[in-house]
Amino acid sequence: MEEESVIHIFSDGITVEARDLQYIKSVALSALDVCDIRDTEGSIVITDDDTVKALNRDYRGINETTDVLSFSNDHEGKYYGDPSSLQDRFTGEQFVLPDTITSQLGEVVISLAQIKRQSVGPVIDELGRIVAHGFLHLLGYDHEKEADKIVMQQLESRIMKRAKQIV
Repeated sequence: MEEESVIHIFSDGITVEARDLQYIKSVALSALDVCDIRDTEGSIVITDDDTVKALNRDYRGINETTDVLSFSNDHEGKYYGDPSSLQDRFTGEQFVLPDTITSQLGEVVISLAQIKRQSVGPVIDELGRIVAHGFLHLLGYDHEKEADKIVMQQLESRIMKRAKQIV
């Protein structure tokens, strides 16, 4: 029997329609499917600019808001701030997962306000694309180099196509 992946979605004081939540979940599951990832869990947090800005500052050293942050359990991100400011901030704590969870990918945190500002079409389409983008980061993809950017864009397109077939 094939194990199913689980996606948890939290809205931090942000109202999101039930059908939009279902679509976001289908995008995340499609990302895992397209990348051939099974039996895992991931989380999506939809929040505001202030929260994303604080996380971006604390974990990346960039004091501005952004559309999406991905906190992968398996792939370390890049810190752009002053490394000396990290002293004693992160202790390298280990978390014990229940036996029922085989793999925990991490968490994608999204600023809905930023998505609304940058969207050139329907907001839900941009939100879906950003969920796909965030999950690709959880899986270790990045867009530092042009070739990697192209790969991510191609995967995002495949994910979005798959998600629209599910909903």
